[in-house]
Amino acid sequence: MRQVELPIYPVVYPTGHRLNQNESQFPLPDRIKSQLDSLTYHDLHEYPVEPINELFERYAAYVGVTPEQLLVGCGSDEMIHVVTQALLAPNDIVLSPAPDFSMYPIFTTIAHGQHVQANDLSYEGIVEAIETHHPKLLLLSNPNNPTGKLWTVKELTHLASLVPYLVVDEAYMDFTPDDSMIPFIANHPNLIVLRTMSKAFGLANVRIGFMVTNNELAHYFRQFIPPFNISGVSAKICNIFLKDATYLQETIEWHDEMRQKWGSAFESIGHVLPASTNFLYIELEQPEAVWAQLTALNVHTSKQPTGIRVTIGDEAALHLAHTAIQQYKETSHVKNS
Repeated sequence: MRQVELPIYPVVYPTGHRLNQNESQFPLPDRIKSQLDSLTYHDLHEYPVEPINELFERYAAYVGVTPEQLLVGCGSDEMIHVVTQALLAPNDIVLSPAPDFSMYPIFTTIAHGQHVQANDLSYEGIVEAIETHHPKLLLLSNPNNPTGKLWTVKELTHLASLVPYLVVDEAYMDFTPDDSMIPFIANHPNLIVLRTMSKAFGLANVRIGFMVTNNELAHYFRQFIPPFNISGVSAKICNIFLKDATYLQETIEWHDEMRQKWGSAFESIGHVLPASTNFLYIELEQPEAVWAQLTALNVHTSKQPTGIRVTIGDEAALHLAHTAIQQYKETSHVKNS
């Protein structure tokens, strides 16, 4: 056995409002529920050829590429796994900013690579780290998880010229699709973009993610994926959401409105970082204390070294958050801003 010390992801689902998982809280429209209720399962004995083919067609049309440029897997996590397994030789270096998605070092280690991080989230820090470590693969989330920072197309275009491969994990890009790197794939033969149905589409339980790249790389990566690696039921569910003409815009508008409310709630005790995602990062002087006040009211957030990350919740969760914030102010003598 290899000697590794990787964190085991704690799948814990506490009662109350789970605003620590970045799961969509957008209420599902009745018309979508009706379509889901009408799904038929007479084909459960069959391998899922037709639903997956339809999914490729619909998602390719959605992001503006051809189906041949797509790979699909069990969430974008599987796509990260495929990329690292397919590209890395032993001891190859993968570079990410700091902080970034916690699964990057895990998949790098599984592939016998070495994961290193830049000193911070600055563009200059990434360039310096590339010059220092000479990574084979630069892997970063855009927008960044956990801070919500958005890397610009100009920055990413230059970074693509500095490394053999650039992987941009766009899990939250559906909220701001004009900032995607997908339209620039034709200009960068080393560019790989990852997407998911878990965030803006609100289908975390369905576990569907995509890789989008050029035809040559897509053909290469396809060798590392077994046939029928996703469920036909999952594909059918995704197709319902992709067919709906207004669903995505509705969830984007709901998150925009609720993000403003959540940001306003936390402004009095911390610095709310700008974001266009389904979460906010709030820098705090006492992250542990704020996290504890929220947890005591069953509002569960993600505790970070310099603050908390909060999934955008509904009005009921927001009401409890206001109560927790007020309690924190009273116990910590924080003045209203």
